[in-house]
Amino acid sequence: MSQIAEAAFWVGLALLPFAFVGGTFLHAAKRPQWVWMLSGRTQIVWIATLLIGNLVLPIGVPVAVYYLIRIRPELVAAEEGDMDRLLDTG
Repeated sequence: MSQIAEAAFWVGLALLPFAFVGGTFLHAAKRPQWVWMLSGRTQIVWIATLLIGNLVLPIGVPVAVYYLIRIRPELVAAEEGDMDRLLDTG
């Protein structure tokens, strides 16, 4: 493998956590305010937490995982109007 290809590989590998946390940040940011209100969560808190998490990756990756496992399903349920599923996850 050439040195350029190897460097590109390692840089790409190093950027994966940023992309992961950044993706969760974008998901949180694009949800309408009424979805957040129905889910009982605060959008600005999660956006700020994920933004800070993207700067401090050892904190950001676990927060992003928690967001994807716990918060995102609540937001999707609220957006789809599935109040039974929303109440079950809460």
